[in-house]
Amino acid sequence: MTKKSFYFLVWAVIILINLYFIYNFPLKHFNEKEWSKPFGPLLIVHIVFGMIAILMGPFQFFPFVRKKYPYIHRFTGRVYLLSVLIAAIVATFLAINHNIILQRRVVFGTGLLGLAVAWFLTSGMAFWAIKTRNFVQHREWMVRSYVVTCGFTVYRILVVTLNSYVQFDYGKEMSGIMAWACWSVPLLIVEVFLQAKKINKGSFTSTAIR
Repeated sequence: MTKKSFYFLVWAVIILINLYFIYNFPLKHFNEKEWSKPFGPLLIVHIVFGMIAILMGPFQFFPFVRKKYPYIHRFTGRVYLLSVLIAAIVATFLAINHNIILQRRVVFGTGLLGLAVAWFLTSGMAFWAIKTRNFVQHREWMVRSYVVTCGFTVYRILVVTLNSYVQFDYGKEMSGIMAWACWSVPLLIVEVFLQAKKINKGSFTSTAIR
């Protein structure tokens, strides 16, 4: 398998998993019962723009889209960043007022608040980088941003998988741990990968200079 084929295979798997997540979880919130809840409308707004971000994100990473259809790349990038901004603002409000203050689920709420902050920062850095035409940094920060975006998918996968094999109290230990782990662990792994590429490239450069 070539590097290019492997790249598209990985993205195909990511997209399919995200589509499965959207079909089985967020769409279930679109009902009258959910709208009638105190924070229901805000949750729907968060879900809608979160789903848009999940669906628009992959268009930022396909080289043929970026090179042959730059207008699609730019348009989807703007939609992605705007969706992240709206979803993150709502997520911050919900994490503080609904989860931490009202429900007193501090670990779970701060985990989601941390995700929202990471969403703000990674996406904001990606926007700043492209405004200064630093394309290398823009690509790296977009990778980090999309990893955080997929935190919702990772959360559901981890919770469903672990809950099948490990007997935790879902409402307390499991949800609290996963609220932190779903974005921080993938972000750490990706960061190691991004920095390893630079270290590896630097070693080749040093060897060539000598």
